[in-house]
Amino acid sequence: MLLRKYCASDFEAIKRIDSFCAIQIRYHGDIKNENIFCAIDDNNELIGVGYLKFDEKFKRKGKYTIDFSTILDKSHVGDMKIDSMLMDGLINRYHEIKNTNPQKELCLRICCETDEIKDMQFFLEKGFSLNSVIPVLKYDLLQKTKHFDIPDNVHIEHYSFTEDNLKNYIQADFEASGLPESEADIKFKGGDPNFKCFAATCNSKVVGGISVWNITDKRAATENIFVIPQFRRKNIARELIATAFDELKKRGMEIATLSMSGTNLRAMKLYLSCGYSLYYNLIEVVYE
Repeated sequence: MLLRKYCASDFEAIKRIDSFCAIQIRYHGDIKNENIFCAIDDNNELIGVGYLKFDEKFKRKGKYTIDFSTILDKSHVGDMKIDSMLMDGLINRYHEIKNTNPQKELCLRICCETDEIKDMQFFLEKGFSLNSVIPVLKYDLLQKTKHFDIPDNVHIEHYSFTEDNLKNYIQADFEASGLPESEADIKFKGGDPNFKCFAATCNSKVVGGISVWNITDKRAATENIFVIPQFRRKNIARELIATAFDELKKRGMEIATLSMSGTNLRAMKLYLSCGYSLYYNLIEVVYE
């Protein structure tokens, strides 16, 4: 087996392994060709792929976070030797990026479910650390949706992402959390017909937002919920969530889920009061 950089002729082989991975490689602006690695077997067949996803514009918790993923073909799933080879390539590439960006504090990041002990063990052996707990909450969409009164000058509507709208939305997300979605992430998700964003606006300024998309035929995400500080405590977040619930009910969804920082007690209190409950936990694993 050998590890090498990605080239355009690998695309069809990656598509056969995992069509969603191939779509990300082709269309996600934060995944660059130089940050993709391929595992090749002795017959010169592509059997695995790994990539780094790096948004160079925004810090997360004081660091520029590089997310990563590895995918193996069906006949090699669980082969830790191949995963290890891909991971070594990604770590080496991370160090190259770090060396060429000495002014930036970087870290590699991935999330594991709490029962994925084998995966966490693997990352620990590679020099990663267990960084934080990320609760995933769920809401039963079979419940009646409760709506809330919001200020008369605030309006919630489906938000279309023209270039100006996209910049305004990301700026509001940054004001609210300091952890905005990347422009490439929003554009990529926007290619999915099931992705929809609702924004709360006041005099054309975005003051809050929520995004939804389908995960399975019965479960959907309610993610990236934010309200800028000066518009909080006005029921805007609650009404954004209620608007998202109405949309998902129209689709026939039964469960809505969201993930959040386990230390964000203010947000946790809000979501629990809206009817969410704990579903499961993710463990954030980082390498610096």
